[in-house]
Amino acid sequence: MTTDHDERLSQCLSRWDTFDTSVLKADDNLFFVRFFPDLSRCGINDIILDAGAVYAIDGQGRILDVQ
Repeated sequence: MTTDHDERLSQCLSRWDTFDTSVLKADDNLFFVRFFPDLSRCGINDIILDAGAVYAIDGQGRILDVQ
């Protein structure tokens, strides 16, 4: 990868519209919110294995854990 490619990737990952978001309701007091980037929206066809995050959130909106 080149520095230009790294810059394009960095800019892509800083955009909100790059990420898909999903919410899984485990019960009334536990939700899992997943953020996962779709780099093709920036014209990048790479696969990044450690991108994205999953948040465990309680019913009052407090973050319990992040992976």
